[in-house]
Amino acid sequence: MTRSPSWFSLIQLMQPADFYVTMRALMLLCLILGLAASPARAQDVAVGITTTAQPFVITDPSGRLDGFNVELARLLCARMGRTCSLEPTTFPQLLSRIEEGTFQMGFGNTLKTPEREKKMLFSAPIWRSTSSFVTATTRPAIDPPQARAQLRTCVVRKSMQEAFLAAQPGPDENIVAISTYRELFDGLTGGACDAALLPTVNVLDFLNREQGRGYDYSGPPVDDSRLSGSVHIVVSKCRPDLLTALDAAISAIKLDGSYRILMARHFPFDIN
Repeated sequence: MTRSPSWFSLIQLMQPADFYVTMRALMLLCLILGLAASPARAQDVAVGITTTAQPFVITDPSGRLDGFNVELARLLCARMGRTCSLEPTTFPQLLSRIEEGTFQMGFGNTLKTPEREKKMLFSAPIWRSTSSFVTATTRPAIDPPQARAQLRTCVVRKSMQEAFLAAQPGPDENIVAISTYRELFDGLTGGACDAALLPTVNVLDFLNREQGRGYDYSGPPVDDSRLSGSVHIVVSKCRPDLLTALDAAISAIKLDGSYRILMARHFPFDIN
């Protein structure tokens, strides 16, 4: 079902291209959203969580969510003393709804960029990400700066991997933008693309499944600052109070060892 235009979208259409007017419009949006929430729900947090990157999120046959990001979200919400409602979403929708304020917090393994910082708040780092190409083992190793010119490559829409390829010379049709990792791997194995570019750790589950037989990393992680960096939880600009509580909770679970125990349950190596 198509959602009706948000208050944020309407304000974007009306505002002049002046930074201070833009910021006043954003403050007005936050005020509207704040007044719409009753005091009884002041501690409730709408959390968006991307659901197609195992082992970060696993959905069982009954629809129940599990995985590293799910456990991390629940652990942090408990430490903050907040009631969190987790809603499955795609990465593009996660960013859009954090920007709108309809999600207050988002788990999507998000890298910080200057453009994104204009639209949302970023938590303290939770782990460090690199990106890698994946292709059939019969293909020669990919030369990253020539990838767009030589191969059709699947990437997640609105991701840093898409931006990396968009900056390269080559045919537009060689960038195959897809909404979810599940669809990305289906595209890779189904012939929609020749390679895929995505966070290195997100490939592990695919390579361990029958679908990933005959595929592997194409060389080492890409040596480019645009494709590596710290991963953050994102927070609506309407909720700076939530960011303060979240950063305190992240610090607490790292200090008491809870975070390391959680990480060891889901990964064969330290992803910090």
